Amino acid sequence: MQSLESQESQFHGLVWEERLFSSEPRWIVEPDTGAIKQTVQSLRPSSKVEVAFLAQGGFNKIYNVSIDDEAFIMRISFPVDPRYKVMSEVATMDWVRRTTSLPIPRVIIHQPSRDNPIGFEWMLMTKLPGKPFGEIYQSLSFNVKARLVRELAASSVCLFRNQLCGNIYGKSSVVENITSSEQILRPREPVDPKISVLVNESNPDGSSTSMGKSSEPPFNLPDKGSSEGASPDVGRIVSMQFFWDSHIHQHVYRGPFRSSKDWITARLLFNENDCYSALDKHSAGDLDSDDEAEVEDATRTLQIIKNLKSLIPLVFPTDDDGPEPSMIFNHDLSRHRPLTTQYPQERPRYSEPVPESYEPEENGEPYELYFEHL
Repeated sequence: MQSLESQESQFHGLVWEERLFSSEPRWIVEPDTGAIKQTVQSLRPSSKVEVAFLAQGGFNKIYNVSIDDEAFIMRISFPVDPRYKVMSEVATMDWVRRTTSLPIPRVIIHQPSRDNPIGFEWMLMTKLPGKPFGEIYQSLSFNVKARLVRELAASSVCLFRNQLCGNIYGKSSVVENITSSEQILRPREPVDPKISVLVNESNPDGSSTSMGKSSEPPFNLPDKGSSEGASPDVGRIVSMQFFWDSHIHQHVYRGPFRSSKDWITARLLFNENDCYSALDKHSAGDLDSDDEAEVEDATRTLQIIKNLKSLIPLVFPTDDDGPEPSMIFNHDLSRHRPLTTQYPQERPRYSEPVPESYEPEENGEPYELYFEHL
């Protein structure tokens, strides 16, 4: 079994802060840009390397990396689900890139272990051109937006080939020093191992060896290989409901799930455990008004969960023993996520909304609803 000290070290740098309605994750250890530069420099010892912070999301910090004036992205992962998160992200991007025509960044190299100079799991990938869709959508014509929708729909059709509910991984292997008999799925190398600039070996501690010098460009990238279109390997799920706060430590099955019924049952079990934990916390009595409210909420929620469980066979019938078909889904795909390059301005369709039909803002611009309809 994994020691408590070893488990705690995997989550070092992460704390969950209690807020008004729920807990939220917070970084308490900042990645060192000097360590990032040192790591990239070890991959290209004779190259000029520059590193600068770019942005931060909910579970990653993003850095611009310049290698001999060529742009790359370093993505530092928040340790909310150690190893699994990064390995699944790498394998998912690789599979989507091979299966669809969507422009997907290519992962040059990744480190799914925290035993490295940066101290966090990371991936180095190509940088795509473009601006967030949310920044330019108001300037796009109706026809351009329609074309974007058609392209996304066509790619979604290609992705509707998956079975089981879970996360995509690569080749399966057993990772040492984890919970007894637990298997972890290690993604395929994201690049061709025959290329000289790529990692060919791993150190005994799981960290990657340095890359040697190569000719320009900084990294050679392969074309789509023979695995294009192949069904991916699906393993345990990496999802907010499954790793949020104490959930990552709860003994709840994490997939892959053969059906929506199994998936929703696991989600309800997390909520059930949270309720029992709240009741246990206040079992000694001597409660103030806030404690009494928490006990009341937990008791009421347990009854709701019980009622929902009785409805599961009706909502999710399981007449077929085979796994349900599924597709890749991003629960956080807002209009600020996709990058959009320049589109030619086209003649608008006659059905295009008219700005004068909408109440203007104080600055004279049409009301935001106009742009949403557009």
